[in-house]
Amino acid sequence: MDLTLTDEQEMIRDGAARLLAKLSGPEQVRAAEATGFDPDLWDALVAMGIPAMTLPEEVGGGGSTLADLGVAVEECGAALATVPVVEVAVAGRALASLGGTERAAEVASGTVVTTSPRPAVDGRATLVPGAGSATQVLVRRGDELVLASGGGDVVRTLAGLGAADVALDDAEVLASGDAARVAAERAADEWRALTAAWLVGLAQRALDIGIAYATERHQFGVPIGSFQSLQHRLADLATEVEGARLVARKALWALDGAEPEAAAYPAMAFALASDVAQRTASASLHVHGGYGFMEEYDIQLHFRRAKAARLLAGDPRDGLLEVADRCFGPVGAPLARDESVVLGPVAPSRRPDRARRDGLEFRLPEPVEAFRAEARDFLSRHVTDEVIETAHRTGTVHDWGLHRAMAAEGWISAGWPAEWGGQGRSSLEMNALTEEMYLSGAPVDGLGVATLVAHTLLHEGTDWQKGEIIPKVLSGEVMICLGYSEPDAGSDVAACATKAVRDGDEWVVNGQKMFTTLAHESQYVFLLARTNTEVAKHKGLTMFVVPMDQAGISVTPVHTMGGERTNITWYDDVRVPDRYRVGEVDGGWKVMMTALVFERNSAWYGEAVRLLDHGLTWARESGRIDEPSVRERLARAAIGNEVANLLGWKAAWLASSGGLPGVEGTMAKLFTTEHYQRSADDLLDVLGAEGLRRHGEEGAPADGWIEATFRHCQVTTIYGGTSEVCRGVIAERGLGLPRGRA
Repeated sequence: MDLTLTDEQEMIRDGAARLLAKLSGPEQVRAAEATGFDPDLWDALVAMGIPAMTLPEEVGGGGSTLADLGVAVEECGAALATVPVVEVAVAGRALASLGGTERAAEVASGTVVTTSPRPAVDGRATLVPGAGSATQVLVRRGDELVLASGGGDVVRTLAGLGAADVALDDAEVLASGDAARVAAERAADEWRALTAAWLVGLAQRALDIGIAYATERHQFGVPIGSFQSLQHRLADLATEVEGARLVARKALWALDGAEPEAAAYPAMAFALASDVAQRTASASLHVHGGYGFMEEYDIQLHFRRAKAARLLAGDPRDGLLEVADRCFGPVGAPLARDESVVLGPVAPSRRPDRARRDGLEFRLPEPVEAFRAEARDFLSRHVTDEVIETAHRTGTVHDWGLHRAMAAEGWISAGWPAEWGGQGRSSLEMNALTEEMYLSGAPVDGLGVATLVAHTLLHEGTDWQKGEIIPKVLSGEVMICLGYSEPDAGSDVAACATKAVRDGDEWVVNGQKMFTTLAHESQYVFLLARTNTEVAKHKGLTMFVVPMDQAGISVTPVHTMGGERTNITWYDDVRVPDRYRVGEVDGGWKVMMTALVFERNSAWYGEAVRLLDHGLTWARESGRIDEPSVRERLARAAIGNEVANLLGWKAAWLASSGGLPGVEGTMAKLFTTEHYQRSADDLLDVLGAEGLRRHGEEGAPADGWIEATFRHCQVTTIYGGTSEVCRGVIAERGLGLPRGRA
């Protein structure tokens, strides 16, 4: 896996950005709206080789990949380039593939041959982008692929598209039957994936415009970008734009390499990017207040173009149905589970044999795939139905038998260096292990918390703590629970009231902690306590790792709506030797920030896939799989899962490259948990009243697992920092917005 651009791709991006800044500024975009075509910009792009970039060298093209072109297309979208660069590139590729080398050469030299994103109806292709300035138009007509004359009257539309209606009376037939179908479907997928990249560029620029305005515009004596409600909205959109970028780039990568994802990702990328672009432009326009509606302001250009580009493919709901066809099989012809690319990782055996490419590469390295296979085999033997059922029945999402078996296999310490008895596995390998654990349904919440604390001790702990506690965690001997939350503090952890008072070489702790999940199974609690009341509240905290068998600790069970058991823990004159203090006195906030880096991940992606699998299985068994409303819901769930997956892998890739993915990991956590809740809500709705039956009740759809998931997933937007906290991190650290105000 490599998510960096190559040096050549960076040159393409930077060169296109410079050219567009000079020739496709807001005033030039306004001037070209009437015709939808800027000849000076087109000539400059042709001279730079952009439209012909992916055509074969023998016809005058650049022989580059779609992924290369996508980098330039993103910049075109950002600048609202008023030329049909995507449509011409797709038409040229189709002509070259059908043996039309002379025509492809003409395209390479700058002749405008555009493509209709939609098939003809009654012998007519309507609102074809760029057709008003094109010499010819490539159109699918029934079971034929035809080339018709362009240059029709430009239709006035929501945005400057240069669109025209095209009559096909005298069109030349280029292919028919299967050959036409294959060529037309390939062209449609390339158009979707490239247009998705174009829309991502538009969305990013619209977001940037909104952020700049929110930073500069003052109300009530402060920048409006410091208002929490606005920050949170922009943080959500920034996360979704990044997700859409990753999906669009993976779609182009998949088309380049004939990867299995090429069957579904182009449709997913367009459906996602078109939605994100429209909502981002709309939100940015809203940030401008009434000014956003004034034609003098640039944001309205992005708003209109986003909607127009989205509708070029037709009704967006039909686009979701296309996604469903690609992910689950068309109506009446379901795909086998192992043929879908959205029900877990694609097996390496399904991938074509090719050399690893430079730059954008979404395949995982062979060692990661081998490790994943080992983990999957282990989990298939140890995560039995009984293990899953016991965790569900008791609410204790931990199983000592599984935990110790994982320790014996070396999975708990796998990511640790050899000096700690680990295997030195990379962040990518550990992400694969986490995915497989959650995909299997393994009850491993305790493992995640214990290793989180162990990693924190490695960074912040004393030599004694590292030698005494970390080995016991890694060997599966002990568990550790988190003692952060309190009854009157909630997410405001700095409002901690549990006190620790120094008494010689000991501390005396008194207080109460809420939500100390797995305290009844743990040997230690990672406890945040107040040690100083004379300083700012977040500066007077100290962290301890306290043995749970100390006198004065008691545990009261709390049963949650989601079926899990958590606990209240009480601390009555608990004496804690100073050697259990982690970090400096009054330095607990720093320790907790380190811990949060390890806590925020997208592990719930695996649970979201299990949810989708339950929904799909129910839809097929109930016979409702062919209903449009059901297919739309499944498609939305699948698209969101892929975004969650890619955001999670981006964070893991950054970590494996030596980075600290604080913002990226926060984005993954925010999106994954919010999407998980929306999917559960959506899929429970489609079950109707019958969906209310719980797991184990006779006649419960999907054996009640969707209902159980709906209850369980509500807490995921709270674990590891609430969504609001995550949005604040993204807004201030990622987007550079002023410090938030309520």
